[in-house]
Amino acid sequence: MQLPRRLAAVVGMAALIVSAVGGLGSPPQASDQLDLIHPLSFGVKDGHPAVIGCSERIVEVPFVHRNLPYPFRGRLLDVGYRESEIIYETASLGFETWGIDIRPPLAEYPGVRYIEGDIIKYPFTAQSFDVVIALSTVEHIGLTAYGNTAKDAEGDVHALQAIHRILKTGGRLILTVPFGQRGGTDWYRVYDHQALEALLGRAGFAAETEDYWSKEGVRWIPTPWTAAEKIDSVTHHVKAVACVLARPSPPRAGLPPARGPQRWPPSIRHLN
Repeated sequence: MQLPRRLAAVVGMAALIVSAVGGLGSPPQASDQLDLIHPLSFGVKDGHPAVIGCSERIVEVPFVHRNLPYPFRGRLLDVGYRESEIIYETASLGFETWGIDIRPPLAEYPGVRYIEGDIIKYPFTAQSFDVVIALSTVEHIGLTAYGNTAKDAEGDVHALQAIHRILKTGGRLILTVPFGQRGGTDWYRVYDHQALEALLGRAGFAAETEDYWSKEGVRWIPTPWTAAEKIDSVTHHVKAVACVLARPSPPRAGLPPARGPQRWPPSIRHLN
């Protein structure tokens, strides 16, 4: 069957983009590359072009933009940036944008500083960032995801403790995580409301805004957390997501410090 003209154009453009990205070092699978470009996947339904898949990025990315400080200036760090377009968008808006990931970058971009390293170990200067973004990232830290070999059952807590240390007083953490019935796999963790509050509290953060969405067909819809935490986000991939704007709480007695660096990580890649 011949593809409808509009769908053929979409598929052809996607193929060109994947081909272009494919020339940059050792890229991930094509599906990961397309996730970098757009949360939607296209196909044919009843003989017509249709959206047949939609990731949680459709609500996570707008949440990030709604909660960025304005005017757009200051130092911003995107943790686990590799599959996200946020790092390019924030650099374009005017932030001094940094990205840290345990994997090398997919593509260079003017004004972005890339660090291939571990957020828990990297020796950033204390209170040196105005904004830190962790978009669908901390739930993977310490597990076997994305080639990680630094196993850590509390990697999510240790990562947020490291972020707490480098955020300025009054700075912003913009965090998104899988939500639903508490559980996990060897790839990611799922948080219910109690677990999410505990994660933030142990790392020294207080939530200022919490929004929740669940997946209905290919759409994501706003959902009360009381309903969202009943959803199974483990058995058949993520079906609900929590998006949080949090700020560092005043120092509390007994809060463990972020774990210091064990070695100086690889050099920073920066394209002016």
